[in-house]
Amino acid sequence: MPPLLTAAKQQPDFAVLEADEDAEANYAAEDGWEFANIGGQQIGIRTTLLEEKCEAVELISTYARDLGAGFVNYAGETLETLVPLFRFYFHEGVRAAAAAAVPHVLASVRAAGDEAAARQAWGQICDRYTSVLGSEEDDTFTLQLFSSFAEALTAVGANSMTEAQLEALAAACITQMTKYHQRMHERAAARAAEELDEDDEEQLAEEELLEGLAVDEVAKALHAAFATHGTAFAPAFRGVLPVAHKYLQEQDPAARQWAICVFDDLVEFTGPASATYAGEFLQPIAQALRDATSADLRQAAAYGVGVMAQYGGDAYSDFVARVALPVLVETIQDGEARSEDNVFATENAISAIAKILRFQGARVPDAAAVLRVWFAALPITHDADEAAAVYEYLVQVLNEQPDALVAAGDSAALQHLVKAVVAGLAAFELAPELTQALVDVMQKTLQALDDSGRAALWSGIPPAHQQALQAKGLL
Repeated sequence: MPPLLTAAKQQPDFAVLEADEDAEANYAAEDGWEFANIGGQQIGIRTTLLEEKCEAVELISTYARDLGAGFVNYAGETLETLVPLFRFYFHEGVRAAAAAAVPHVLASVRAAGDEAAARQAWGQICDRYTSVLGSEEDDTFTLQLFSSFAEALTAVGANSMTEAQLEALAAACITQMTKYHQRMHERAAARAAEELDEDDEEQLAEEELLEGLAVDEVAKALHAAFATHGTAFAPAFRGVLPVAHKYLQEQDPAARQWAICVFDDLVEFTGPASATYAGEFLQPIAQALRDATSADLRQAAAYGVGVMAQYGGDAYSDFVARVALPVLVETIQDGEARSEDNVFATENAISAIAKILRFQGARVPDAAAVLRVWFAALPITHDADEAAAVYEYLVQVLNEQPDALVAAGDSAALQHLVKAVVAGLAAFELAPELTQALVDVMQKTLQALDDSGRAALWSGIPPAHQQALQAKGLL
C-alpha cells in the first residue's frame, strides 16, 4: 500500500513555454510530455505520471473492496488522498477511480466494526461530495459521483448526515435536475426546428443517453438519503418538489418515471407523513398506470401503489383500493401482460395487488374475487425485488385461508399452485425461511395426491424448473 499511496499522491509535471520554443528539446514525447497551444503559449503536461496515478487509485479501490475490514489500517490516509481528487481535472480516469474507491474504503471501516470512525470520516467527506455535486459540469463525472455518493451514504448508514448536509444534497440535486430539464427542452426545440443533420441528431442522442443515466443516479442519491434518514430528509426534500413536479408534467415517459420513482421513495421511507405531498403525485401515478407508451413508467407507478398500500397507511387506502386496484387487475389480465416488454410492469402490478390485499384488504370491494384473479396471474419469475412480497403473501393466504385459492377437488388450481411455487423457487434465491415455507407447500400438496396424480402433476412441470430445484437441493 505505501507505494500505491505515494503514486496516488503524486502531482503532474507542467511546463509553460513560449510559442517559438522547441518543446521537444527538453520535454520529449517519449517521456510522456504532451503540449497544446493556449493563449499564445505552449502548455505541457507529463501524462505518464497521470496514468501511473490513475492505475494506483484503481488498485487502491480494488484492495479496499476485496480486503474489506482488512483494509481499515489504511483507510484514513487513503481517504485523505482520494477525496481531493474529485476535483483533479487533469485526468478523467483519476477522478472516476477516486469516486469509485471512496465507498469501498468507508465500507471497510464499517466492516471492521468502527462505526464512530466511519461517521467521523464521512462528516467531512459528505461536505466535499455535495460541494462538487452542486457545481460539476462534466455529465459523465456527475453520474459517477452521484452513484459514489449513494454507495458511500449507504455504507455509512442511518442518520449520518446533518440537517445542513441534507439541505446541501437537495440543493445539488435541484441544480443538476434543473439543468437537465432545461437541456431536455433545448433538444426538443432543436428537433422541432427540423434543421438537424444526421451528425447533429447523433450528438443529441448521445447527450440524451448520458443525461438520462445521470438523472437515474440523482434518483439513487435521493433514494439513499430517504433510506438512511426517513422523515428527517423530508424538510430538505421540499425544495426538490418544484423540479420533480416539472418532470411529472413532461410528455417524455422517462422524465415522468424519474419523478414517480422519487415520490415512490418518499412514500416508502416516510410512510404516512408523505401524505402531506400526495396532491403532487397521486393523479400522475394514476395516469401512469394506464400509459400505453412506456412499460417502465407503468412499472414505476405500480411499484408506487404497492408502497402506498404497505407503508402509506389510511391516507392512501381509497386511492390504492378504489382508484389503482381496478387498473392493476386489468394490467395482469391483459393478453400481452407476459410479453418481454411488459413482464416487469406486470410483475410489479401482481406485487402491488398482493400488498393491497395484505395491508389494505378491508378496503377492497369483493376481495375474494380479486384474490382469485391475483392467484391466476402467478407466478412471477423475472423481478427479484418483488418476489419475496408475492410469495410471502401466497404462503400467508395458504396458511390463513387454505380454501380461498385451492378448493377441495379443484385439480386445475392444485396444479397451478405447484407450478407457481416451483417456478418461483427455480427463478429466485429467496430467504431460507420463505424457501422452506414454499417447499413445505409443494410437498404438502404433492403428498395429498396418489401416485398417479403426483406423476401427472409433476409431468406438467417444465424440465428446466425441475432441474433448477434439483441443483438447489430442494427436491
